[in-house]
Amino acid sequence: MDYSFDEKVDVKLIALFIIDNFKMPVPNSFIVDTLSLEPFVNYFDLQHQMGELEEEELVTYYVENNDRFYSLTEKGTQALGFFSDRIPKTVRERLMRAIKIKIKDLKNALSVKADYKKVNDIEYLVSLGISEGNFDMFNVSISVSDELMAKKMCAAFKNDPQSLYSEFLSVLTKNL
Repeated sequence: MDYSFDEKVDVKLIALFIIDNFKMPVPNSFIVDTLSLEPFVNYFDLQHQMGELEEEELVTYYVENNDRFYSLTEKGTQALGFFSDRIPKTVRERLMRAIKIKIKDLKNALSVKADYKKVNDIEYLVSLGISEGNFDMFNVSISVSDELMAKKMCAAFKNDPQSLYSEFLSVLTKNL
């Protein structure tokens, strides 16, 4: 069954669903590309509703290289939780397949760094980062007291950098 959504609330929910499932700030171009794989929403309707999502404070964004990178706010996460059932299950499944394709593309475009070095006898410096081209999207250094902890932190970050980055941003922006 083919679906086409043009009601404002449905378009917004689809945009929120896509942003939420990337698990990290997602460029507007990736939202558009995801919907080109599963064209449930008209491009112009989507762009108009993205502006309304910003005004309603359901999403936040930052601009880099002329592209907006979107994240859900707590209010956006709650709205999606309350109303996601309005998106038919088959549409959610098809969107998830498209999102997985775009996440794979994104992972190929991103460089993930996780390493550590011994500073002295009781300190190791763990450096974690995500870059896209020459731009550092995320970069943090943490001092830990033993090598085993440093190794575990690096392995955890390399295993799932998107989720950890998303959680880090969520904690930092929780009370903004």
